[in-house]
Amino acid sequence: MTTTSYPSPRLPRLRMRSFAALHLAVLLFGAAGVLGKYLTMTALTLVFGRTLFASLVLLPFVRWNVIRRPGSTMKLFLSGALLAVHWLTFFASLTYAPVAFGLMGFATFPVFVALLEPWLFGQGRRRQDMVMAIFVVSGLIVMMSDTRWEDGSPQALLVGMLSGLSFALLTLTNRKQSQSMSAVEIAFLQNSVACLVLTPFILYQGELTHISVSGWGLLAILGIVFTALSHSLFAFSLKQLSASLVSVTAALEPVYGMVLAYLVLGETISVRGIMGATIVIATTTCASYFSTRGHEGASVTVDTDRQK
Repeated sequence: MTTTSYPSPRLPRLRMRSFAALHLAVLLFGAAGVLGKYLTMTALTLVFGRTLFASLVLLPFVRWNVIRRPGSTMKLFLSGALLAVHWLTFFASLTYAPVAFGLMGFATFPVFVALLEPWLFGQGRRRQDMVMAIFVVSGLIVMMSDTRWEDGSPQALLVGMLSGLSFALLTLTNRKQSQSMSAVEIAFLQNSVACLVLTPFILYQGELTHISVSGWGLLAILGIVFTALSHSLFAFSLKQLSASLVSVTAALEPVYGMVLAYLVLGETISVRGIMGATIVIATTTCASYFSTRGHEGASVTVDTDRQK
């Protein structure tokens, strides 16, 4: 007598929850920049507050026996410092022009990953990576074709690209750490190190004493909801969804960010800007999909990360 096994009815529901968690996480990633621009604080204060509150919330979920493994101290310090640089440059890019330009500068990080990965890990270069780089640069040129240096858009794009470069280095640094620690633990450590690195600078700046109670509350929201919660939702989605689906969905972060910037801040960009952004987003989305299609179920490092 043979028995037929049927998939558990809980599995589709769990996958739907994971899919909803993924989109909510990416939405929060994109919204972080909008909230950062809404707050009238310097990039240094925003990043310090974000990392401080994120570290405090993630602290209970840390396995200290995993963190204390020898040989990881220098890598953790490096990744935390890179996270600080990444967020500082990202929030700084938003002060020059509409959020879209900073987001599109950051969206170039897959190009930097593709160019740096062979050099850092001794791998051969792939032709498709060079094609992706050409398309992304073309999209940025289209986006910038009707802007001027005086309106701040080129500066926003360049500083945003520095944010993308630092995030690419952070992604490559995370590769080995993710083999022994969970995404939440890595997020806690990197936020903690970033907070410690920035502490002397924020004390010297002296802005902390001028932040109102409501300002501290918004910084707490930025760190808890838009960082700790988004990382946790993203990590939850990775347990049930394929790497290709996660990577493609994560590429929607600039789209969510630009839509929210329009709804919340009333920011708009030109038709050429939209065309250029479409080229960049389409290129990076395709590149992310094809780079992970052959590795379904593998872990994906994004900002939180995608650390946004």
